[in-house]
Amino acid sequence: MCSSDLKIVLSLKKEDAEFADETTVRDIVKKYSNFVGTDVSLNGEKINTLQPVWLMDPKEVSPDLHDDFYRYISGGFDKPRFTLHYRTDAPMDIRALLYVPESRPGMFETAREGEAGVALYCRKVMIKSRADNLLPKWLRFVKGVVDSEDIPLNLSRELLQDSSLIRKLRQVLTNRMLRYLQERMRKERKSYMEFYKDYSFFLKEGIVTSNDQYEKEEISRLLRFECSSLPAGETVSLPEYCDKMKAGQRDIFYLSAPSRQLAETSPYFESLKKSETEVLFCYEPYDELVLMQLQQFDKKTVTSVEKEMRAGPAEETVVTDQTLELKEQTELTDWVKGTLGQKAAKIKTTSKLENHPCVVTVEEMAAARHFIKTQGANFSEEQRFTILQPQFEMNPAHPIIKKLSELRETNPQLAILVTEQLFANAMVSAGLVDDPRTMLKSMNDLLEQALDKH
Repeated sequence: MCSSDLKIVLSLKKEDAEFADETTVRDIVKKYSNFVGTDVSLNGEKINTLQPVWLMDPKEVSPDLHDDFYRYISGGFDKPRFTLHYRTDAPMDIRALLYVPESRPGMFETAREGEAGVALYCRKVMIKSRADNLLPKWLRFVKGVVDSEDIPLNLSRELLQDSSLIRKLRQVLTNRMLRYLQERMRKERKSYMEFYKDYSFFLKEGIVTSNDQYEKEEISRLLRFECSSLPAGETVSLPEYCDKMKAGQRDIFYLSAPSRQLAETSPYFESLKKSETEVLFCYEPYDELVLMQLQQFDKKTVTSVEKEMRAGPAEETVVTDQTLELKEQTELTDWVKGTLGQKAAKIKTTSKLENHPCVVTVEEMAAARHFIKTQGANFSEEQRFTILQPQFEMNPAHPIIKKLSELRETNPQLAILVTEQLFANAMVSAGLVDDPRTMLKSMNDLLEQALDKH
């Protein structure tokens, strides 16, 4: 019998009559078998007309063909910003075509619930149009196709969710995508910075959500920060920062502030600035959480400047003509401890400050600020101080602190108001006060006392 004489007749149940509809059949073929090597005709018309672009030689695919294929798989109207088209036979057989969209991500795409954009194929037959496990959630902005002959055609939904092959494929694809983006940062700085402006949110999400330190550090290579030794507007990556570090510097330091000006005038930055230590500036509120989650990079500890100030080596007490005498410092810290009570876990003097009278430090400043913003309102003031355990450090050479030492003898009432205001100001500077308006009454009381004799 000749193959042309072969005839297959399918009988459909009444409830499945939709599968006899031409439009339905056309849509199914286009969805699952649009790229199979054999022509598929419907009522005499060939309906699988698209080329499997991902199986073509990358050198033979024109930009226009990439644009058309990208629009087909993404359902969008923009163009691809970056195109990663590659094939490999080890450690798995993979034919991949991945795109980064030109358009900025919308609200739905930035949401964690957003759908994956990569389809999984095996020998040009689609297994799943939106394969969630092919790439980690933070790479959900990537669109494309992955074809692997190592994946069985009858892969069930359960195996797709929990399969050693899929996990291996995911790891290979993720690492390749990271290397590709790192290459773009080195070779195409301008286009990469445009990408970073639109998509850095996803990279930072990857560091916060990943449980793999290697992956965290590879993602972190893509981050950009302003640095204390560079002019405003210029940024560095973490590898570039490490190249700039002074000999013997073991830690990567970062400082969170709303702007460059506030960062450079921060009390936490003074001592590191004096020693010309490189410091990364974080202007976005969640950047410090990202670096706190990163913990280390290239065997170097990632540390906030606030933590360094609190946990740095013990200082030798320096007494000069410009500072309070040692006895006066001890008496003042004891008096301030009695004045602030449970608000401050520890009171001390410090030589790390020059232009600021005092500062507050806590063990993990980033976590503390996040706690205040998200949960602070659920706790009383006393409970917040108990949780934060703030350490209050005073500059014994600052005119305000020296005057405070006098006031506690000559005008104790005013001294108490000044002490409470200094502590409140330090808490605001540390970003540990959710609503600064709560300070207004104490500020007015202080002004009233200060102006009493005038």
